[in-house]
Amino acid sequence: MKIKYLGTAAYEGVPSPFCQCETCKRALAAGGRNIRSRQQALIDGVLLLDFNADTVYHSHRYVLDWSKIGDCLITHSHCDHLYPDDAEIASRAYSHEHPPIRFYAAESGYQMLRPITEKEDSNASVSLAEAGREFTAAEGRYRVLPLAADHDPSSSPLIYAIERDGKRMLYAHDTGVFPEETFNGLCSFGRLDFISFDCTGCLGETRDWRRGHMSLKTVKEVFERLCALGAADAATVKVVSHFSHNGGQTYDEMREIAEKDGYIVAYDGLEIEF
Repeated sequence: MKIKYLGTAAYEGVPSPFCQCETCKRALAAGGRNIRSRQQALIDGVLLLDFNADTVYHSHRYVLDWSKIGDCLITHSHCDHLYPDDAEIASRAYSHEHPPIRFYAAESGYQMLRPITEKEDSNASVSLAEAGREFTAAEGRYRVLPLAADHDPSSSPLIYAIERDGKRMLYAHDTGVFPEETFNGLCSFGRLDFISFDCTGCLGETRDWRRGHMSLKTVKEVFERLCALGAADAATVKVVSHFSHNGGQTYDEMREIAEKDGYIVAYDGLEIEF
């Protein structure tokens, strides 16, 4: 499996528009990987993770092949992960002939997407995703297990365990420390080869990042718990992403610390095959 990070920031991006904090100033001055658009990823060029307000930008920047992208997993309904208005672009009013795209979303996102996908000229559809209820995506090539996330309940948050050809990964954005039912579900899913962790709080120096989002400190706790349960081990590839300037560190500053503990710091455009 291969994952490509199209964007790696929280809602406000890095640097954040309007902001004059020192983190934003350092990121802007350093440029390169320190500049982040909003979190979105693509698996094997076919399975999209989230559909946010930066999707058009990501499509152009990375020359995405939409003839191959057929399914999209929505983590939750906040606009930096789901921007339903742009699903209208898939309609015949805005696009010529193309393969249909299917969204999978929990209740909040499902209700946002339904009015758009049910229009007569739509070439998109949406299916309801529920925590603990497996389904297959991309013409049956992927086994997908949605799991409960610790995030704003009104956004119907999920994280996703995904398997293809015996390789297993976990995409865990946006969430704080996992609920117990999620740890239990991961135990039954099988050993994870790859985990992408929420790290909105960066190194975790600004506050206690345990609820709603995590930092590197809490990510380490969660990973240790997964290892103790047999769901991960020393060979599991560990990536941290979804960064906020409120965490206090730029990419360069995060990398210097995180890589010492075996964590890869994501940046826009990063590709990892596992």
